[in-house]
Amino acid sequence: MTLQFHMDSLDGTYIKEFEAEVTAVFPGIVELNQTAFYHLGGGQPADTGKLVWNEGSGKVFDVRKKNRIRHMIKGDLPDIGDTVKGSLDWDRRYSHMRMHTSQHLVSAVVSERYGSDTVGNQIGFDRSRIDFKPLKLGNTELNMLQDEVNQVISKDLKISISESERSDLENNPEIRSSMSSGLWKMLPSSITKLRVVKIGNIDVCPCAGTHVRSLSEIGDIAFLKKDNKGSEKIRLTYKLND
Repeated sequence: MTLQFHMDSLDGTYIKEFEAEVTAVFPGIVELNQTAFYHLGGGQPADTGKLVWNEGSGKVFDVRKKNRIRHMIKGDLPDIGDTVKGSLDWDRRYSHMRMHTSQHLVSAVVSERYGSDTVGNQIGFDRSRIDFKPLKLGNTELNMLQDEVNQVISKDLKISISESERSDLENNPEIRSSMSSGLWKMLPSSITKLRVVKIGNIDVCPCAGTHVRSLSEIGDIAFLKKDNKGSEKIRLTYKLND
């Protein structure tokens, strides 16, 4: 099993460069004993970057997880047992961290104000989107929502990561978003422990994504548009201002 630095701590999330041992090699694929690369999942894109070793180098253009974490490589391939140096495209990764934490925050505020669940999201480099249901929102209410979210950001609440028993999270009224909407039922029953991301005292949400240490790193949120997706579902698209 590949050790993922970001899963255990927020400090691990900020690792930009690392060394690892190659555990398996397939055409265009490298597996490592540990990695700072985030794999595609949870609405967040995979990291990109490169691997370098004595005999060559390869560009990491995608990372996927299905039982094992696989780094998709263009270029040379190392041998099993080689030590490689990995480096992330940090601007891309850090943008995703800021975007993902802001998604949690917006979802928490919408849940508190309107009682609406987050039923989908897609994190991007320069803009992201969140789907809410049930939700009806006019332009004036959207502006008020933006002000409220940015007021919370100004409090610079800290983010923490912990692990909880799945049984303690299911049907817990304090758990919002994916858990409250029942999407946790899609997780295999064999998963009994979940990684939980907490924002101050306003949000607790199971999540395996990458996040910043505090809200001040996000900047300001600016909603770009709202789309009515039918059946009381609204999609909000936003960007972040430094």
